[in-house]
Amino acid sequence: MKSLLIFALLLLTANCFSQEEEWIKTEGKITEINKHRGRYMRETAIVKFNLENGREQLGNVQLSIIPYLGSTKSVGDTITINYDRNNPVILKTNFGKLLSNYGMYILVFLGIVFSIKPFLKQKKK
Repeated sequence: MKSLLIFALLLLTANCFSQEEEWIKTEGKITEINKHRGRYMRETAIVKFNLENGREQLGNVQLSIIPYLGSTKSVGDTITINYDRNNPVILKTNFGKLLSNYGMYILVFLGIVFSIKPFLKQKKK
């Protein structure tokens, strides 16, 4: 009985805190590119795109850059973006969406791969 109650509470909390977002893929046109310099260089673009209902929307998206060279995109280029249906101001590129969804898994995998070598050396001794 106790385990059934705990299981029911876990299902309830998982259902209450689910943050499923519905992403819609579309094409947008870059209207302006801003370069942010500091400790790390990054570039953001203001993108004009159309929503599902045909309304025009502006949004800000971070561009992928090549270190020391910058982005390969320029003003007037079209870019594939994903926007949130409930809040269309939130934009992500395909690469940005991939990193936000699977970035932590990639980091954990790389951490395991790079930490195996010291354990193997220690085991041989």
